[in-house]
Parts: sequence; C-alpha cells; structure tokens
Amino acid sequence: MNNVLAVSPDQKAWDQNQVAALKQLGLSDASPGDLALFLHYAQRTGLDPFSRQIYMIGRNSKEGKKWTIQSSIDGLRIIAQRSGEYAGQTAPMWCGEDGQWTDVWLSAKPPVAAKIGVYRKGFTEALWSVARLDSYAPKYNGQLSGLWATMPDVMLAKVAESLALRKAFPNDLSGIYTTEEMAQAEKVNPPAAPMIEATVVESYNEEQRTRIVKAISEAKTKTQLRDIWATCADHLTEEWVNSLGEIVTLQALIMSRSNEVPEE
Repeated sequence: MNNVLAVSPDQKAWDQNQVAALKQLGLSDASPGDLALFLHYAQRTGLDPFSRQIYMIGRNSKEGKKWTIQSSIDGLRIIAQRSGEYAGQTAPMWCGEDGQWTDVWLSAKPPVAAKIGVYRKGFTEALWSVARLDSYAPKYNGQLSGLWATMPDVMLAKVAESLALRKAFPNDLSGIYTTEEMAQAEKVNPPAAPMIEATVVESYNEEQRTRIVKAISEAKTKTQLRDIWATCADHLTEEWVNSLGEIVTLQALIMSRSNEVPEE
C-alpha cells in the first residue's frame, strides 16, 4: 500500500491525502457520517480501500443516495484467514431445476442454485449456504446481463461462498457484501410512470475499452487521469475479465495508476 494513503488503526478521521483519493474513487458526495463508517470498516477489516480490497458504493433510492460497504470475494477470504479460525471450505456445487447437485456445471443453461460450505475451527460440520440464481442475477429485458450472462456458474458460486463466509464469521464480516451479492441492486425495473425521454448508455466495446486502457497506462499525471475519468464517467464501473482472468473496471485501473504518477 502507498504509505501516504495507508490507513492507521488509531486514526480518527481521513487525512487530506486520503480524502483527495476518496474523491477520485467517486465518494465526493458521500456524507461525513458515511465516510466515518467507511473508515471504521477499513480499520476493522484491515483491508485497503485504495487498492480496492474494500470500497463504498452509492445507489440512488427514494430516500436519497444509500451507501453500501462492499469487498471482493478475495477480501472476505482475507478477513476469514486472518481470524485464525478459518479451516477451509468445500468445493462449490450447482444444481438445475431437477435439484440434482453436481460439482461441475457443464450445461449450456445457467444453474438455478449453487452451494458452498465453510469450515471453522471448533465446529463439527461445515456451515453451508445456498444461493439461487433468481435472487442475485441481474437481468435486462428478461435476460441475464453482464458477466452473469457469460459465466453464471462462477458468479453464483461467488455469492454462495460470500454467504457461507459471513455465516461462519458473522462478527468479522457483518455489513460487508461482495459485488456479486449486490448485483441484484442493479436490476432494471420497469418505470412506475411512462417515460418522456430516456438516454441509454451502451457499454464500451472491446476496441473502445482497449483504447481507454492504453490511455490510462500512458498517463503521466493525475490531471491526465482526471480528464480520462471525466471522458468515460458513464463507463467507470463496467466490468470485464482481463487476460489474467481477473474482473476489472476502468475506475479501479485509474485509481491504481493514480498512485504511480505525480499531480502535474
């Protein structure tokens, strides 16, 4: 972690450099209370908010913007491992509408459920959790969307693992959710009233994304990165799988590069 941005276990508030970085992460309109809560979770879990091990996502609601503390599945695994009581887990299993469980999903149709068990020292049996596709997968016009359309078995297994880890370590993981668990919050619901005008933002295609990624890697200053951020503001949280099999976003790439370049 960049020492300038390192979160100290005993600090009472975000410092000036950290606040500037949080704004780059898209938290400029988060309230002081929400930011204080985010600091508490970062300190409690020991996860690094500036390398995207833990992050805060705002979503609009009738009551205003609501913020959720989220982590990657790796972040939850790290917390469980650090507890000293994590004793491994079972392999994921999936089932179709027939309810027959299998340890390899080979059907072209997505599974309807996945389950995983997590072992904790002192417990005689694994703590199992089951995740149903209909409860978590985002859909658009009735069809699975995003990575759920291309790898539904992997995404569903991540949700089942997240649920099982939280069941096994409630004191450590309470209030922290993975991106896969929160995908249902992005579901597109029909409007309550007729729409007068709507703007649809199409996702970047591979050529467009490659061009932006190249610009990020070649940026020499934070000012240039801010310009790129503004240019692709509607696409910052779009996810794709890179050549290493990792799920990445433009937002994460910009923040990572921002730690490597000067202001001007």
